[in-house]
Amino acid sequence: MDKLKLIKAVVALLTFLIVFGILMAATLIYKKINPSTPTDNLAELSLNEPSGSRIHTLFESEGNLYFLIKDGGEPDRLLVLDAKTLHPKARVMLSSF
Repeated sequence: MDKLKLIKAVVALLTFLIVFGILMAATLIYKKINPSTPTDNLAELSLNEPSGSRIHTLFESEGNLYFLIKDGGEPDRLLVLDAKTLHPKARVMLSSF
């Protein structure tokens, strides 16, 4: 009688492993067929700065993004964007005398 219980336990365990393996394989196949790319939620943003410009510093404060932009044939400038809408709030030219 104990041998029968052992055989039933082994059969139950193997059945569980087979079902679990089939579900895992189906999940992997589904993910390969329908990949969800992390770039789906990324926003594209153009700062409308001249070619050759580079972002020297970027920081956030009080709901605004501040870009210190250098080069591009213009004096250094500070561009302020609203962090939620990404719309420009101000553009400050930093010129040296």
